[in-house]
Amino acid sequence: MSWFAGAHPLPAEMRREVQLYLHVAHVAKKHVPRTRVVLRDLWKQSRRRPYIDVWPMLDAMQDVTTRGTITGAAIKSAFRRRLLELQGGRCCYCRRWLVSTAFAKPIEHILPRRRYPQFSIEFWNLAVACSDCNGAKKDHVWGTISTVRRRYPRPREFTDAFHPRFHRYDEHVRYVRLETNATTVALFTGLTPQGRHLCRTLLHRIAAKETLVENNPALAPAMDQIRSFEVKAEGLRLAKFDTFREALEESFLHLIS
Repeated sequence: MSWFAGAHPLPAEMRREVQLYLHVAHVAKKHVPRTRVVLRDLWKQSRRRPYIDVWPMLDAMQDVTTRGTITGAAIKSAFRRRLLELQGGRCCYCRRWLVSTAFAKPIEHILPRRRYPQFSIEFWNLAVACSDCNGAKKDHVWGTISTVRRRYPRPREFTDAFHPRFHRYDEHVRYVRLETNATTVALFTGLTPQGRHLCRTLLHRIAAKETLVENNPALAPAMDQIRSFEVKAEGLRLAKFDTFREALEESFLHLIS
């Protein structure tokens, strides 16, 4: 069930969705009002010129109040929970299950924050992806959105690339994922220009990697161990592990390219 009724979200529908999130911005109700203030201040800071990426500030945040400490990890956890409800518990790109699985659930910046720091904490620029999609997409810019604009693009402006918050997945991509005892196959087909762009730039590589890893008796258990660690370490800042994960992703991409 989509959260918007028409072909694109209307301003009133978007305002309603923002308000629904702000009511659950922290798992502890007593911290919701202060969390809203923190998010508003970070949002304002990100939009001041020169633009800065405020995501690391949220990562490191320890806001001590008379009612307890509000951490960036707790804010992100509440946001992730809300997004997963909207996404039906699946990755925003490849549609893998993310609920009760061994996959980590990183928050994905649709317009990459390295190129669009002003949108690093923009509500509509965030989704939840699996670690494979998040790692493969990296800082690639999809589409022709200017990197210097201050206002986040309206839904109708995303005409040349898929936007998981503004587009209905089933209208743009058809997918099949088959699994047996020893074999996994994933197939993706783009139905629209945006869907075909998503398949060409990301999903076909994800399918190839999934086939390579899951059908290899040596690789599959090793990747299971890595994913298990990712889940346990979610929310921690592990620079060396992130570097290892990026190098591993590059190796996979080299093998399947």
